[in-house]
Parts: sequence; C-alpha cells; structure tokens
Amino acid sequence: MNDTKEFVYPWFVLLSFSVLFFLVTAGTFTSLGVVLPDMVSELGWDWTAAGLGFTLLGVSCGLSSYPPAYMIRKFGVRATVLFGTAILVAGFMLLYVVQDVPTYFIAMLLAGTGFSFVATVPGTYMIARCFKKQSMAFGIYFTIGGVGGIAGPLVYFAAVGIWEEWRMHWMIIAILMAASGVLTAAFLREGEAEDQRADDIANAAVDESASGVYITRQKWTAMQALRTPQFYIIAAGYISFLLCGITVNSLSVGHLTEIGVGMAVAAGLLSFEAFLNAASRAVSGFIGEYIDPKHLLMVSLALLVVGMIGLGVGTNWLALIVYAVGIGIGYGTTFLATSVLLMNYFGRNAYLELFSFMNVAATLASFGPFLGGYLRDMTGTFIWAFFLYALVPLVVMVAVFFMRPPMQISDEEEREEEAVMTAAALAQAGDMEHAMEGEPAKLGV
Repeated sequence: MNDTKEFVYPWFVLLSFSVLFFLVTAGTFTSLGVVLPDMVSELGWDWTAAGLGFTLLGVSCGLSSYPPAYMIRKFGVRATVLFGTAILVAGFMLLYVVQDVPTYFIAMLLAGTGFSFVATVPGTYMIARCFKKQSMAFGIYFTIGGVGGIAGPLVYFAAVGIWEEWRMHWMIIAILMAASGVLTAAFLREGEAEDQRADDIANAAVDESASGVYITRQKWTAMQALRTPQFYIIAAGYISFLLCGITVNSLSVGHLTEIGVGMAVAAGLLSFEAFLNAASRAVSGFIGEYIDPKHLLMVSLALLVVGMIGLGVGTNWLALIVYAVGIGIGYGTTFLATSVLLMNYFGRNAYLELFSFMNVAATLASFGPFLGGYLRDMTGTFIWAFFLYALVPLVVMVAVFFMRPPMQISDEEEREEEAVMTAAALAQAGDMEHAMEGEPAKLGV
C-alpha cells in the first residue's frame, strides 16, 4: 500500500498543479481578450481603460512573483496555494459583478497576484521535489498549462451560448478555481520527512542524469547564484520569449490585417502558433532529459529570431508559416529550457527564489506591446517593432553559446583570490611610484 502511495503521490502533484496552471491561464490572459469587447460594449468603457487593465494584470503578475517564494519558505506550499486561490476567486467574482472601471482594475490586480501564488512558482517547485526526470515533468506541466490558453475562450463561448451572459464566464472560472485549489491543498504533504524525500530525489537525479546533461553537484544559495553571469543570461532568455510572445499575441493580428492578410488567416495563424507553443513544451521536456537544455535554448532563441522576422515580412505564405512555427516552437521550448537550465545549474534548493526573481525581471516584457504600439504610431508600421524585438533573442543566443556551467568558489578560495588581487594592486602601485620618481621598476626574478 505504501509503495502504491509513493508512486501515486508525485503524479497527483503533477496533475493537480497542472490543472491549477490550466485554469489560471484559461481565466486570465487568453480569455480576457475575448471577454473584453462584450464588457466594453455593455458597460460603456473606452479601450484605453480596458487596455490598462490588461497591463495591470501582467505587471501585477510579474511584480508579485517573489512573495510566493517567501510564503512557501515561511508557511509552506499548502498555505500559499490556499491564499492564492482565495485571491483569484475574489478577483474573478469582482469581474462577475463589475460595473465600473476601478472595480475592474482591482480585479486585474487580484488576478495577476493570485496567478503568481498558484501557478509556476509553487508548481515547478513542488514538481521538482517529486520527480527525478524534472525536464519531462516540467514539459507535461507547461503543456497542460498552455492548453489552458486554448480552452479559456471556449469557456467564454460556452457561457454565452448557454446563459447568453458574459458574466457567467467569470463565475465558471471562479468555481473551478476554488474547487481545484482546495483539493490540491488538501492532499499536499509537508514536513521534515517530505524534505528528506525531496533531497533523496534530487541526489538520485544527479546520479542518474544522462551523460550529455549537466546537473550541478554543488550546493548553491540564491545569493551565490545571483552573483554569477549565468543566472542573468538565463533570465534574459526568459524575458526574451515573453517579450516576443506577449507582443505577438497583442499586435500580430493588427499588423497582418494592415498588410493585407485576411482576419481569418491572421487569427488562424495565432491559434496555430498557440498549439505549437503548447505541444513543443512536452516534446522539449522529453528531449531535455537526454540533450542539455543549453542546446535547446540556443535553438529555441534562434526560432524566435526567425519567427519575429517572418512576422515582420509576412507578405507570403512562407513568411507566415515561418512566423507561426518560429514563435510557437520557440516560445514553448524557451519556456521549458530556461526553467530546467536554471535548476540544472543552481540546484533545487535555490530554484524557488531564483525562479521568482526571474519572473519579477520578466515584468519588463509586459511593456513590449506598448513600445510596439508607439513605434507603429511613429513610423506607420509594426514592422520595425518586430525587427527590433528580434534582436533581443539574437543577443541572448550569442551569450548562451559562450556560457559555461557556473562553478562555485569556496570561502577559502575567495579569500586567496582577494589576497592575490590585493598583492597585485599593491605591486602595481609600487611600480607606478618608481616610474614617477624616474626609477626603473624592479622585476621579480
């Protein structure tokens, strides 16, 4: 019986957090864009206010990424998930009863904050504690979450078709979110025994990793990792795929219709890109068990580059297919590769805080559509925005190519290095003093 429980529990964690990710994705970024036209029309809002709410959703999601990590360390995952669920349900219920813009803004802030407390921060942390093959598990998790982006608009169409009321969309999401959050929290295991089991799984993952996949054996702290260039290169990769993805979701249809592509084709390409985005996460998760995620990251960043260029050109079917394939596979694979690479380089102990910091930094990507719209107003076209954003993954790809696994310096080695540098500086100062006095510098024999 115990063996059965030990086999079932990791899969329960993976499935339950995947459902949470699915629901929160379905209820926020994707479905909001579909529901907003009805809300604007019925409530008499302008699109400036509607768009600002979308921005508040993205910014609050990014800026609130570190508090869940702190709460997990302080109070545990169960309390964190319940707290996040309560925030999300409150946000969705406000959207159900909303009548004015300030209430809408508050709902967006709650939804973005709740997203951080139930989605990728606690999700990847818990899944990594339960699976030796973390890349495969992450691939499944990210894929199910990505499918939520496809399902969100369908919930809206079902609500309107059955009840003829857009508000029921938010009620359905709130009910499903509450049930999933409570069920997940009820069966989570925490305590010293669970921590020891997680350590055993982490050690086994290192011992059983494929020969071509680097996994650190060193014990990293978050502060030590933050002093390495590797963390910032990985974070830049994470920011770059979000920058490209958010911009494409916001501006691609408008751009393509401006240059003569039909609305149906433009929307269809966006759906095709979303499908490839979700599917590539599972495929790259499996591949990441046998090929170092660094190589996956270089390929995925290259795909983002050609995808953005294809979107910018976008005047023939070849360019349009390159855009959809490049952004779709590039987005999904970069998402997976950066998350796994962060854990492989710095270990599972420091991952929680590092992943949170990376998500905070990724808030910068939320301003991509704003800058793209500004460039469109200044130049009369979206093309230059897409070409400009293509440079971001290109630069990161070059940095990843030269990146090597980080090596931790012990306190004793650090003191020795400081002593050598101090001695060298003093020696150089002495040589300069001799030179200023007109004496030749003495060379050691």
